[in-house]
Amino acid sequence: MIKYRNLAKVLGVALLATGLSSTAMAQRVSDFSLIDHNGKFHQVSRYADHDALVLFTYDKDSEVVEDSLRDLNREMERFAEEDIAFFMLESSGITDKAVISAAAAEAEIEIPVLLDDTQTVAELLGVTRTAQVIVINPATREIVYNGSLNDRFTEGSERRRARNHYLRQVLETVVEGGEVSLAGQPSSGEAIVFGTRDQHATAGLNYAKDIVPIIERRCVSCHQDGGIAPFAMNSHQMLQGWSPMIRETLLTKRMPPAQIDPDFVHLFQDQSYITIEETQALLHWIDAGSQNTSGSDPLAEIVHHAPEWELSARWGEPDMVIPIPPQEIPATGVVDYRNIALPLNNEEELWVKGVEFKPGDRQVLHHIIAFTFGADGINQFDVLNQGIGMGAYAPGNAPNTFPEETGYPLRAGGGLLLQMHYTTSGKETVDASEIAIYLHDEKPARTVLGGSAADLNIAIPAHANRHQMTASQVFPEDSYLTMLGPHMHYRGFDADFSVIYPDGREEQLLNVPNYQFNWQTTYDFKEPLFLPAGSELIFNSTFDNSEMNPFNPDPTIEISWGEQTWQEMFFGFYQYYEADQ
Repeated sequence: MIKYRNLAKVLGVALLATGLSSTAMAQRVSDFSLIDHNGKFHQVSRYADHDALVLFTYDKDSEVVEDSLRDLNREMERFAEEDIAFFMLESSGITDKAVISAAAAEAEIEIPVLLDDTQTVAELLGVTRTAQVIVINPATREIVYNGSLNDRFTEGSERRRARNHYLRQVLETVVEGGEVSLAGQPSSGEAIVFGTRDQHATAGLNYAKDIVPIIERRCVSCHQDGGIAPFAMNSHQMLQGWSPMIRETLLTKRMPPAQIDPDFVHLFQDQSYITIEETQALLHWIDAGSQNTSGSDPLAEIVHHAPEWELSARWGEPDMVIPIPPQEIPATGVVDYRNIALPLNNEEELWVKGVEFKPGDRQVLHHIIAFTFGADGINQFDVLNQGIGMGAYAPGNAPNTFPEETGYPLRAGGGLLLQMHYTTSGKETVDASEIAIYLHDEKPARTVLGGSAADLNIAIPAHANRHQMTASQVFPEDSYLTMLGPHMHYRGFDADFSVIYPDGREEQLLNVPNYQFNWQTTYDFKEPLFLPAGSELIFNSTFDNSEMNPFNPDPTIEISWGEQTWQEMFFGFYQYYEADQ
């Protein structure tokens, strides 16, 4: 017998649907995250305030799924007022959200369709067929039911109408806080093919050939001695020791950091991402024991020679290296923003093609924004209309570069105004950061401009879990958009940019389903996007001020605009240049 609300419960479900013994599934499953067919992010642990999550395995071409939707809808209607979240789980391997969205619209499916593009969540949950039902207690992440929807959709059934409503019985027990003792029966849905899993199981995965190249491509730029990551991936022993964490970060999409919707990766430069095939290989290798049978360790032989400045590989040594005056940071307390003016004493106008920041103490330095001013001094209106100015540093952000034949002006007799944001770390320290500037030899054809779609009138209610905000900016002249950058604080949940063209056509430009405050990424277009005069750039964001947000400092208070991280901001930064230059 299973006491649903008992956190120490042991599952006694006979998992006939999966062929696994009840002992094999007596543990809770790992936390996992998936994006749905609308590009929205869902993570099991962030539904811990719900009584249950119901996953119904979906395939747009499944006749059994199509036939069972009416019965499923009845159950969703029956429990509509309860704290139960319903999802479709698409694990057939389809990755095109447009295809799934069209099929879901035609079938009048209104609940999220979670895209298990790697099929690893289906493997985790013991999914084998379409129209299979999995009920999870999100607070403990234990599977309390795994089987068919009802006896009409049980393997071998010839019933025209259901007599035993299995999902209904389970959810009634859950709502009442009782004991779930129902054994799952196999679904009559079509078998799901796990081609990659079966291939890896048959042929095996070779550490040196299959795993090390992935780690080198996706991980070691940060996970190296002296890198920004908390440990170095410099040997098989290290990789094997950290494999449980690597598995968890892949399943929850925490790593690689600052991942955007895969549909938009191809539009932007130097994006942090991992492919479907790479994810499958790493997870299957870890699940098989993280072994190295190759007789050597090529990961330990990789030598990294990180240059002092990343952009030096592209342009040589910087034209200017500007030391920022050392900043003493206390051990505790709140550090107000520091605005530091640095005259450059340049006698003529200079044109910047790239900017790079070297943080002195990454533990306390949250961000630097480098605004510029001219010989007349600092003008607040001018600063506010620069967007992120000449460039910005935040954890995880790449060096700032501008498109070919464009540049950012450093006006004669002017300088830099640096906005420095620090957070205390528990010990006193001194931050001595530097800025490297790369210059054009002559004035480029076009000037980079900046701005933001923003709203300072922020009022997020206490405990609000999906508070939405929208801001926009209209481009009065024909322009080319070169960069986008969402900015929020700890309550930021997701963000996206779209454009409404003068003819009324709307196009989504960027989707960040899982916004992470600790990775303040900007997104540079590979090819600048033409915006005809009158185009309106739309910035949308969702804030999570609930207890389910693990980063939330205090869900009990209403949140307003403020500079500190426990307050909030809402900026959709962008850079562009005008077409007629």
